Amino acid sequence: MNRRNHSFVMESKLHDVKGRVDYISSPKRQENLYAVFSNVEGSYWNLLAEQNQQDFTKSGTEGTCIEARELIIMLPPSLIDYDHEILLKYITSKFLEKYDVGCCAALHHNKSKTNLHIHLIFSEREIQQEVERKIASRNMFYNEKGKHVRTKKEILDEGGNLRSGCKIIKKGEVYETNFFQPKKEEFKSHAFLENMKQVMTDAINEIVQDENEKLQVFQKGGPYLATKKIGKNNPKEAEIRADNYLRQEWNRNVDRALLTGASEVEVMMAKQSQIDEPVAESLRDYGQDPKLFTGILQKAVGYLRGFVEFLRETKYCDRDSEGNPLIDHDMRIDITPEPLPAKSKGERPSSEKQEAEVMRLQQILNKMKKQEQKIYAIEQAIVKLEKDLKEVKKKWFHRKEQKELEGKIDAKKVQLEKAKAALDLIPAQYGYQNALEVTKAMKTARAELKKVQQAQKVWDSPEPKQEKMYLTIPANIPNVEKQEMQKSTGQKRSIHERLEEKKQIVEQQPKKKKQRNGMEL
Repeated sequence: MNRRNHSFVMESKLHDVKGRVDYISSPKRQENLYAVFSNVEGSYWNLLAEQNQQDFTKSGTEGTCIEARELIIMLPPSLIDYDHEILLKYITSKFLEKYDVGCCAALHHNKSKTNLHIHLIFSEREIQQEVERKIASRNMFYNEKGKHVRTKKEILDEGGNLRSGCKIIKKGEVYETNFFQPKKEEFKSHAFLENMKQVMTDAINEIVQDENEKLQVFQKGGPYLATKKIGKNNPKEAEIRADNYLRQEWNRNVDRALLTGASEVEVMMAKQSQIDEPVAESLRDYGQDPKLFTGILQKAVGYLRGFVEFLRETKYCDRDSEGNPLIDHDMRIDITPEPLPAKSKGERPSSEKQEAEVMRLQQILNKMKKQEQKIYAIEQAIVKLEKDLKEVKKKWFHRKEQKELEGKIDAKKVQLEKAKAALDLIPAQYGYQNALEVTKAMKTARAELKKVQQAQKVWDSPEPKQEKMYLTIPANIPNVEKQEMQKSTGQKRSIHERLEEKKQIVEQQPKKKKQRNGMEL
């Protein structure tokens, strides 16, 4: 059996049992609903909700009333081939064999049909054999919250009238009706859920034919780590997925360690030193911090991976009297923390829209700058003509030339006014009032483009490589001592050892120098 093929049974509290029963059993609201089973009528849930709300109000407890509870039971995929109604009744009967309460169950698949499961809603109360009705021995007064008060004054307004929402139950009338017995305390205990996990796991294993699909209740306190369920629309989905990945890697390395020769005690010691103790210390010093827990798991997986490597390296080593491996050389073990899975980058951010906007605004600004240069040229021409006119006026008999210059100046001024008007029209053509609005729009567009380009740069950058970490385990016996031990026990040395010995002998011999073509080799 796969050690990590654990059963999944989750319990939740229901604050609107009528709505929840309708949700799990309605074909209109469930895309993949296969069967529904109930041992009570629909009105049962109305009465249950009413009595729970009544008792909750009476108790004065803060918070939200718990009207019922629900079990979600995961099933192996192959069970979908069984008769749906018989399968649902079989699983539900395992619950009803022990608890005589009202329940409603439904067999579902999720939208992608990857998760076959049962919703089992149940009451925490057994129904009364006879309905209990309490009769008022005197007038009873209830405020807006439904809470019983002592005197009538407490429910009247300033005018002496009954306040809205308050009520009076007269002497002799029924003031309380109980259809159900008190809630069973057992359902509130942690032991109930643990028991249900075992009951449902045994029930499923009785009918599963494929041995690989048989389940096992996760044993807390063992060497393995339990993964977490990711609920629908959970805002911490990415964080839980990363955490589950590390938990699975730890579990895989536990399997490898056990298969390589480690004892369960050794693995448990590794778990205690690398996970349990650091987590306890982290909680004590920093409180609940998921990032710190993730770091602890990463280091723990790296350590356990290194332990597996050490077991492999020392598998055929000689042992001392206590069973510890005898190592004649320093061992360098890789204990690099387990990296988190690469996050999906999605599509590369596109800057086409921002680039097009910058280009459009640049074209507007270019047109305005060109028109402004035209205006400047006309103004300079007028200045030159006015200067010429001033010089001509100083001379005698140049009246004709003077008139020509004056005409040119007037024509240039008309041209200037038209150029200025054309400049005003350019931004208006594109929906802007003036050049200031265009430049502000350009500033914003460039900022947006820079933002996208920065996102592109981040997208293009490679994932940072994790720095390797190593643990050095020093030798505990010298080479000579090992060789003598091998000789005395008649053990053969490995090829690697004999080559290493030859190498040392050659290095100890005096070096000979040879001359060839006048060069020393």
